[in-house]
Amino acid sequence: MSCIEMLFDHNLSCREPLLQTLEQVNAEDFLKDLGVGKGSIRNILVHLMNAERYWISVLDGRDSSQIEPESLDSIQSIREVWSRVHEETREFMGRLKKEQLQHVKSVTWGDQTISFTVGKALIHVANHETHHRGLLTGLIRQQGIDPPDFDML
Repeated sequence: MSCIEMLFDHNLSCREPLLQTLEQVNAEDFLKDLGVGKGSIRNILVHLMNAERYWISVLDGRDSSQIEPESLDSIQSIREVWSRVHEETREFMGRLKKEQLQHVKSVTWGDQTISFTVGKALIHVANHETHHRGLLTGLIRQQGIDPPDFDML
């Protein structure tokens, strides 16, 4: 569990520096389709929140609705919603017992069912955010802005 917690803690420690840096991006560029990932910087951030929210709800056995990107038009609105998503994640992980990491869960997408352990899904969520943070780092550089250092060490 400590490795998973370490990954989530690292992701959390990167969020505010990322959001502070993205405040330097003008509103038009923040919303513009940049032709990568989910299109705009805003949409990539909302995708990260939706993915975390979705997977934690699957692991916790509850339903979760998706956040519409159009409902968030500023870094501050994203910061506020992401904070609530993080609280849901922290609450779930606070209740999670080490032996539950080996429990098998399944999701069905269309005609395909995927099974995985709780631990593997949590690592997937942490890795997913790391992947998209790298994408955002490149987009920040394209805006002529120096991104923060997101290294763990």
